[in-house]
Amino acid sequence: MALRKDKDNSAGLIAAMLFFLAVAVGAFMFFNTYDVNPAALREGHRYEDYCQQVHLYKQTNGREGWRDYRGIYYKECLE
Repeated sequence: MALRKDKDNSAGLIAAMLFFLAVAVGAFMFFNTYDVNPAALREGHRYEDYCQQVHLYKQTNGREGWRDYRGIYYKECLE
């Protein structure tokens, strides 16, 4: 019986290690995908659409475009 108990423990250990590995990979993918570096965004001109939409929102008194939900219009778009 002692041999069977050791076999059950090793299966549980392997399962726990695989679970931990899956959680670590998932966390890495999540934070790597949603990590936003504002300097990199400026260099890549990714704010261009955002700035155009916020400008349109301001011109049309909110009827079209996007409100400045990031709070960066005056700092990033008007430089």
